[in-house]
Amino acid sequence: MNGAAPLVAAVFAWLHLLAAGTAAGLLLAEYWLCRRMPDRSQVRLLAIVDLGYFLALIASLATGLARLLYFGQDPRYYLANRLFWLKIAIFVALGLVAALQNGQYQCWSREARTAPAFAPLGREVDRIRAGIALGLALWLVLPLIAVLVARGYGLPAAHPWAAGGLP
Repeated sequence: MNGAAPLVAAVFAWLHLLAAGTAAGLLLAEYWLCRRMPDRSQVRLLAIVDLGYFLALIASLATGLARLLYFGQDPRYYLANRLFWLKIAIFVALGLVAALQNGQYQCWSREARTAPAFAPLGREVDRIRAGIALGLALWLVLPLIAVLVARGYGLPAAHPWAAGGLP
């Protein structure tokens, strides 16, 4: 390993945390924007914030994959860990919830541009709020799972790294 490799690994770890924190913060901004019935300007702002959230999710995924393949433990360490796969499943759930919300924001944006008296339906706003609350709850769990994975929890008992020793 050359002298720059640990620094690059640290930078990628930082970028991964930065992307995840940005995504969670933007989701919190969406929640704040939906605390009341959104009007035209809020719908426009929701679409912009949601785009930022989507980009932050992509950045989190890209930096996480880079860490898995190049800058973290041996990939076998992660792939053998059940909690790592739970983390991936939660991330996929976040993406699916985000896709549903994005579809609703796009629908609202179209309606806000064309309808003279735009007002989203109360049940649509409630569904968006519930989706955002679910996303925020999932974002609260992800760091805990990441810490547990980093400490070897979730590995099969027979796994050579389960006792904390790495090759």
